Amino acid sequence: MSAAGRKRVIVVGAGFGGLAAAKALGSKDEGSPVEVTVIDRLNYHLFQPLLYQVALAGLAATDVAYPIRAALHGRRNISVLLAEVTGVDVAGRSVRLDDGKSLPYD
Repeated sequence: MSAAGRKRVIVVGAGFGGLAAAKALGSKDEGSPVEVTVIDRLNYHLFQPLLYQVALAGLAATDVAYPIRAALHGRRNISVLLAEVTGVDVAGRSVRLDDGKSLPYD
């Protein structure tokens, strides 16, 4: 449990599934029972099927890439961490990151 007594949830990746899970767990008030950390190695969500439109100048790059923090804005119990997950210790309930640190989860 976190210092605030809330369960810790880690979402690995900010694709469509990761963002949907984080939004479902997110809360706009302080009374949420969970603390969510979204980990992704990029600071934006990218819709790859439309990249060819950007290459052909049919769309602006901002039309296919959206900042993760902006997508989760206003949800007070969510934090975004720019890192790459290198492993998961299920028995120890922690996620290992590329910088050698590990984050615990419940």
